[in-house]
Amino acid sequence: MAMKSNREDRPRPIRDMIRRLIVAPASLSFIWPVLLIVGGYVAWDRWGAEHVANKFYGVQLENIQVTEPPGYIRTDIPGTVFRDTALDQLSLLDVQATAKIASAFATHPWVNRVISVRKLPGGKVDVHLEYRRPVAMVHVFKPNQADSGSYFFPIDGTGTLLPTTEFAQSETLDYIHIEVPDVYPTGVVGGPFGDVRVEAAARLAGVLSPVREQAKVRAIGVHGDARQNVVPQLEITTTDNRRLFWGSPPGLEEGGERTVEMKLHALMSGEEITNGDLRLAKRTRLE
Repeated sequence: MAMKSNREDRPRPIRDMIRRLIVAPASLSFIWPVLLIVGGYVAWDRWGAEHVANKFYGVQLENIQVTEPPGYIRTDIPGTVFRDTALDQLSLLDVQATAKIASAFATHPWVNRVISVRKLPGGKVDVHLEYRRPVAMVHVFKPNQADSGSYFFPIDGTGTLLPTTEFAQSETLDYIHIEVPDVYPTGVVGGPFGDVRVEAAARLAGVLSPVREQAKVRAIGVHGDARQNVVPQLEITTTDNRRLFWGSPPGLEEGGERTVEMKLHALMSGEEITNGDLRLAKRTRLE
């Protein structure tokens, strides 16, 4: 009689397990599909979803589109915001993604406000921005041994301090100068300058900036002793060295004081200004 091969006597655990599953009760045949489904869900929840979200739904710098900035802004705003606010950690699947992107861009000193944020197909993000506009340079002189010299700080029409690195020294001549004695910014870039006199002058610079050349405005200063006035009183120096008393900042006029429109008309019309006081300009048909 032939002898059985020794190979058939070897233990075969996989084959034996399959045989047991075949002869197992029918009810146990559901276990394996259930285990596969549960295991797959756990794996997806722990690793898969995060991987896909990061790879396909994460915010990518190259996919951020912002409103074209004006020429005076040379900063890479999307790149700066992306780097400083960790937008690379944000997923577009986040229900708060647009709000978080808006908050991130609102922190940039050149951004006045975020108008809208939209998620577009292909993972792109459109950010509609309103930018701040420089209207004046605050002329600061620091007469101390360690750090003496003349400095210019750009501000907008609300007195917000803007980045100084955007402007060459020669470009400061393209803006109205604000000249207030013993002043230096105490705020941070993107925040208030930190001096009520400068912020009052900034209001006026915002009005005069569009007509700076026609009105021959060179600088804005403070008239009289600021300590005696609740509202700083302002004066204008023209390019032909005339000094004109403007009075209160726009929107803060005292009772009986001429309006902004009346003062502008007197300034630009070439008419004689009595005693150099724009508050007392001759009546015009604008009144």
